[in-house]
Amino acid sequence: MQTKLGLCGFVLLQMFFCFSQEESTTVSETFLEEVVVVDSRFEIKRSQSGKTVIKISEKEVKNFRGRSLAELLQTYGGINVTGNRSTAGQNLGLSIRGGRNNQVLILVDGVRISDPSRIENDFDLNFLNLTDIVSIEIVKGAASTLYGSSASTGVVNITTKRTNKALKINLGTVVGNQNAPNTSFDKLSYLSNFATISEAINKFQYKLNIANQRINGLSSVKVGTEVDRFTRFNFGLQLGRDGKNFDWNLVYSKDNIVSDYDNAFPVEDADFVFTTDLERFSWSSTYSHQYGSLQAVVGLQNTDRKYEDNYPRFSEATNLAIDIFNKLIIKDRFYTILGYAHQRSSFEGVPSNSQNDVYFNLVYLSPEGINFNAGSRINNHQVYGSHLTFSINPSYSFLLSNENRLKIISSFSSAFIPPSLYQLYDSFSGNTDLEPEKNTTLEFGFEWSNKDDARASLLFFKRTEDPTLIYDYATYKYANSNERISYGGLEFDYKNKLFDAVDIRLNYTYNETTKGNLIYLPKQVFGMVLDYDLNHSTHLNTSFQHIGTRSSLGGSKLEAYTLVDFKINHIFRNKKLSAFFILANVMDTEFVEIENYSTQGRSFRLGLNFSY
Repeated sequence: MQTKLGLCGFVLLQMFFCFSQEESTTVSETFLEEVVVVDSRFEIKRSQSGKTVIKISEKEVKNFRGRSLAELLQTYGGINVTGNRSTAGQNLGLSIRGGRNNQVLILVDGVRISDPSRIENDFDLNFLNLTDIVSIEIVKGAASTLYGSSASTGVVNITTKRTNKALKINLGTVVGNQNAPNTSFDKLSYLSNFATISEAINKFQYKLNIANQRINGLSSVKVGTEVDRFTRFNFGLQLGRDGKNFDWNLVYSKDNIVSDYDNAFPVEDADFVFTTDLERFSWSSTYSHQYGSLQAVVGLQNTDRKYEDNYPRFSEATNLAIDIFNKLIIKDRFYTILGYAHQRSSFEGVPSNSQNDVYFNLVYLSPEGINFNAGSRINNHQVYGSHLTFSINPSYSFLLSNENRLKIISSFSSAFIPPSLYQLYDSFSGNTDLEPEKNTTLEFGFEWSNKDDARASLLFFKRTEDPTLIYDYATYKYANSNERISYGGLEFDYKNKLFDAVDIRLNYTYNETTKGNLIYLPKQVFGMVLDYDLNHSTHLNTSFQHIGTRSSLGGSKLEAYTLVDFKINHIFRNKKLSAFFILANVMDTEFVEIENYSTQGRSFRLGLNFSY
């Protein structure tokens, strides 16, 4: 009853805001500092945000062209992508703050994407082509109030390229190799191509992109000698219109991956192949009114997967996500969202699950720098009933001397994650008695910044999971932990210029757990990225990553390692043609990401890009 009364109050508050507003108010479009969106769904200044949002700009994405999305994400603090330096096609483990794949929500252009046929109902990052990405925003910590279940340790919002210009053609190719450590460059084993055509005609835009990738340099297992291939094909069509009061964007994509893999029990070479076809459809629209905007987002993903091994099998899965929300802005002080979300997951041969959520969020920005972000969400699950999640996120931002600014951050939030269809119904390890995972996250920290966009932040966090989802090796089934599990740690990030010529990015992350596990996840990670413009045409990029000791699935200790990568990019005089050269793992370091599986040694890539 209290929950229903609370929702009624939220609705009345929205109606009051609508009818009491006397004049149109919009967010100022001109900011002297960086603008962030993902933590509130509104465009607000970074100093007004109650989170330490990671914003990967278009320039930073371009600096990693020729590499993968997983490799780019790995260079940011608090994020670990297990398998990003293994053989192509390796199942990637995306972890934020010691979490698992099912605790990180992936959005592409604001649309939730997931695959119900996967063990944790997550999404395979191997499908995404970095050349089609323009920017990425990441918020760490529980964000279930705004984004629903799975947004437990973080949200990664990926924005793809659009255009507002005349006809534009972009072509690119990358060749190189993928070698094991201590082996010679004896053949080309890496080839990637892409082509994009886009145009804006008045207020109508379209974009067509095609990409393919083929890699056949390594065996999946370390003891193997047979090369395992990986191929990926991407096709995308995007149509959109920017109107005075109504905008819409329609996206259709069809992606295909064919990847070889080897036997795991026992570990040995094998002629195993899996093929995955992914179809994605999304529609997003915005109707702007004098009090704010009404937005709708619809996403549909169909996945067909075939395994050809000792136990051949075929699976089909569908994920439908709908999000409709109204945004109101009151005198540039109050920012409110009232929304409804629906998600339906189906996996061939098992019962489907659906979830209907209603949520409300309020952001208050005071002239004195005291800002407040809070909200609540009711997750109404078909199997598990109603669950309430909340978020309370106060912050205080104030000026220091010489236009420096200090922001004090704190938050307390909760999340709800239902078991996946696989965890419930798999014939071997499924458990229909599973309870959903519930957790809470507490954060406290500081962020310093100045007018030149230099930043430094230090954040402490603690996450408690009770109950949590585990794999019970005694019964070989998924289960709930009998004990409360906690994860905690700190994150330090620093971004600045050295000698007015070199952009530097530093991060340090420390994770620990009580009664949980950090399998393949390091307790300590240090990273550094240096960007240097030799002149207007030539750019250098160097990255360092130190990955601390880890525990393997079998309990053994994996040694720490350090990787160094180098890239040089040159734009020719006509500014239409550019070329780059990448040397990865410069020191040819031998290391282990996943026990018994191969990792990449020193390798090179040479790329050309033509834009018209």
